[in-house]
Amino acid sequence: MEEKYMSMITEYIDGTLSPEREKEFQQYVQEGYIDMAEVEEMAKLQGIILSTAAPEPSAALKKNFYQMLNEAQSNEPQAKESFPFLERISTSIFGSFLGRMAFGIAVLAIGLYFGTSLGNSSYKEELSDLNGQMVEMREMMMMAMLEKESVSDRLKGIQISSELSSSNEKVINALFLTLNSDPSTNVRIAALNTLAGFAYDPKVREGLVNSISKQKSPLMQVNLAELMVTLQETKAKDELKTILENDQTPEEIKVTLRASMEKII
Repeated sequence: MEEKYMSMITEYIDGTLSPEREKEFQQYVQEGYIDMAEVEEMAKLQGIILSTAAPEPSAALKKNFYQMLNEAQSNEPQAKESFPFLERISTSIFGSFLGRMAFGIAVLAIGLYFGTSLGNSSYKEELSDLNGQMVEMREMMMMAMLEKESVSDRLKGIQISSELSSSNEKVINALFLTLNSDPSTNVRIAALNTLAGFAYDPKVREGLVNSISKQKSPLMQVNLAELMVTLQETKAKDELKTILENDQTPEEIKVTLRASMEKII
């Protein structure tokens, strides 16, 4: 499937197609440019990526997983002849950067699942390696999604980041860059909500405080102020005071921010 249709397919899967784009999408389907069977496979794969969490190590990964892998390889010629449809799906998935990463994450998730389900031996090192590879692929996918023009794609990137650790410096830096500079308020709020979940980390908390004065949107200022109340972060008072002293800050926002400052003990 050609790359030029991927943005439309992404919106279709997300349910964000406008009526005009929906009509155009259906026309491409009728004309054979978009294969609905492939679209459904992509939707299933996306569901796996966004919902699969790396499980805890516990199983005979080497004995079971690699045995299944060898069996699959030995049956490969027959599989290619019997399932030509899979070749079309493979072409669609591996034809794009995100598709390759998505497939890799799905394979790793399946490997981890069988590794934790089929035994009780000492292959934790191999399983740990797979966990590390899965984290790296999620990180790469998150970075790629955050660079997309589509708001829905950037929101997906933030959703992926919420499954990663606050100790991942690249992830945290990307989230703060999004929080402080993304043109969409919805995306910035999503980044804020994710970072709030990492606020137990002193560096993240400090970054959230420093972000207050960088926000021009009243909605973001209010959301950050409410978070500071929840965290009882006294260092935020100076940042909030800077906004209060700004003549361009709407009076109703000043009232809300003053109320928040009073709640920070």
